[in-house]
Amino acid sequence: MIDFDVLRSYMDNDEDIIAAVFMAFMEEHENGAEKIQSLYDEQNWSELFITAHSLKGILASFGEAKAVERLEAIEGTTRNGEAPQADDIQFVIQELGVIKGQINEYLASVI
Repeated sequence: MIDFDVLRSYMDNDEDIIAAVFMAFMEEHENGAEKIQSLYDEQNWSELFITAHSLKGILASFGEAKAVERLEAIEGTTRNGEAPQADDIQFVIQELGVIKGQINEYLASVI
Protein backbone atom coordinates (compact mmCIF):
# COMPACT_ATOMS: atom_id res chain seq x y z
CA MET A 1 0.00 0.00 0.00
CA ILE A 2 1.32 3.42 -0.94
CA ASP A 3 2.22 5.68 1.97
CA PHE A 4 1.27 9.06 0.55
CA ASP A 5 3.04 10.93 3.37
CA VAL A 6 6.35 9.32 2.43
CA LEU A 7 5.67 9.75 -1.28
CA ARG A 8 4.81 13.43 -0.87
CA SER A 9 7.98 14.03 1.15
CA TYR A 10 10.07 12.45 -1.64
CA MET A 11 8.24 14.51 -4.28
CA ASP A 12 8.29 17.84 -2.36
CA ASN A 13 4.48 17.76 -2.12
CA ASP A 14 4.27 18.44 -5.87
CA GLU A 15 1.05 16.83 -7.09
CA ASP A 16 2.09 17.26 -10.74
CA ILE A 17 5.29 15.29 -10.16
CA ILE A 18 3.40 12.60 -8.26
CA ALA A 19 0.89 12.29 -11.11
CA ALA A 20 3.74 12.08 -13.66
CA VAL A 21 5.53 9.41 -11.61
CA PHE A 22 2.30 7.42 -11.27
CA MET A 23 1.60 7.64 -15.00
CA ALA A 24 5.14 6.46 -15.76
CA PHE A 25 4.73 3.61 -13.27
CA MET A 26 1.47 2.53 -14.88
CA GLU A 27 3.00 2.69 -18.32
CA GLU A 28 5.93 0.53 -17.24
CA HIS A 29 4.34 -1.76 -14.65
CA GLU A 30 0.59 -1.81 -15.23
CA ASN A 31 0.79 -5.55 -15.93
CA GLY A 32 3.41 -6.18 -13.26
CA ALA A 33 1.33 -8.72 -11.35
CA GLU A 34 0.66 -10.77 -14.49
CA LYS A 35 4.32 -10.55 -15.48
CA ILE A 36 5.49 -11.79 -12.07
CA GLN A 37 3.03 -14.69 -12.18
CA SER A 38 4.08 -15.60 -15.71
CA LEU A 39 7.81 -15.48 -14.91
CA TYR A 40 7.21 -17.56 -11.80
CA ASP A 41 5.20 -20.13 -13.75
CA GLU A 42 7.93 -20.26 -16.42
CA GLN A 43 10.61 -20.51 -13.72
CA ASN A 44 12.44 -17.66 -15.45
CA TRP A 45 14.44 -16.68 -12.39
CA SER A 46 16.82 -14.27 -14.13
CA GLU A 47 13.98 -12.17 -15.56
CA LEU A 48 12.05 -12.41 -12.29
CA PHE A 49 15.14 -11.08 -10.50
CA ILE A 50 15.24 -8.05 -12.81
CA THR A 51 11.52 -7.40 -12.41
CA ALA A 52 11.64 -7.74 -8.61
CA HIS A 53 14.67 -5.47 -8.42
CA SER A 54 12.99 -2.79 -10.52
CA LEU A 55 9.69 -2.92 -8.62
CA LYS A 56 11.46 -2.91 -5.26
CA GLY A 57 13.13 0.42 -5.93
CA ILE A 58 10.03 2.09 -7.31
CA LEU A 59 7.73 0.86 -4.56
CA ALA A 60 10.21 1.89 -1.87
CA SER A 61 10.00 5.45 -3.23
CA PHE A 62 6.20 5.17 -2.86
CA GLY A 63 6.65 4.42 0.85
CA GLU A 64 5.46 0.84 0.37
CA ALA A 65 7.17 -1.42 2.92
CA LYS A 66 5.55 -4.87 2.97
CA ALA A 67 5.76 -5.63 -0.76
CA VAL A 68 9.30 -4.21 -0.81
CA GLU A 69 10.29 -6.70 1.89
CA ARG A 70 8.82 -9.58 -0.13
CA LEU A 71 10.43 -8.30 -3.33
CA GLU A 72 13.79 -8.31 -1.54
CA ALA A 73 13.24 -11.95 -0.65
CA ILE A 74 12.27 -12.77 -4.25
CA GLU A 75 15.28 -10.85 -5.51
CA GLY A 76 17.62 -12.69 -3.14
CA THR A 77 16.54 -16.19 -4.12
CA THR A 78 16.24 -15.55 -7.85
CA ARG A 79 19.67 -13.89 -7.90
CA ASN A 80 21.04 -17.32 -7.07
CA GLY A 81 18.88 -19.05 -9.68
CA GLU A 82 16.58 -20.50 -7.03
CA ALA A 83 12.80 -20.51 -6.84
CA PRO A 84 11.26 -17.83 -4.63
CA GLN A 85 8.64 -18.70 -2.03
CA ALA A 86 5.16 -18.98 -3.55
CA ASP A 87 3.65 -16.96 -0.69
CA ASP A 88 6.05 -14.07 -1.46
CA ILE A 89 4.94 -14.15 -5.10
CA GLN A 90 1.25 -14.19 -4.17
CA PHE A 91 1.66 -11.37 -1.66
CA VAL A 92 3.41 -9.15 -4.18
CA ILE A 93 0.79 -9.90 -6.85
CA GLN A 94 -2.00 -9.03 -4.43
CA GLU A 95 -0.25 -5.88 -3.24
CA LEU A 96 0.38 -4.72 -6.81
CA GLY A 97 -3.37 -4.89 -7.35
CA VAL A 98 -3.96 -2.67 -4.33
CA ILE A 99 -1.26 -0.22 -5.47
CA LYS A 100 -2.67 -0.10 -8.98
CA GLY A 101 -6.07 0.73 -7.51
CA GLN A 102 -4.58 3.50 -5.37
CA ILE A 103 -2.79 4.98 -8.37
CA ASN A 104 -5.90 4.87 -10.58
CA GLU A 105 -7.94 6.51 -7.82
CA TYR A 106 -5.31 9.22 -7.34
CA LEU A 107 -4.98 9.92 -11.05
CA ALA A 108 -8.76 10.12 -11.45
CA SER A 109 -8.88 12.75 -8.71
CA VAL A 110 -6.19 15.02 -10.20
CA ILE A 111 -6.72 14.70 -13.94
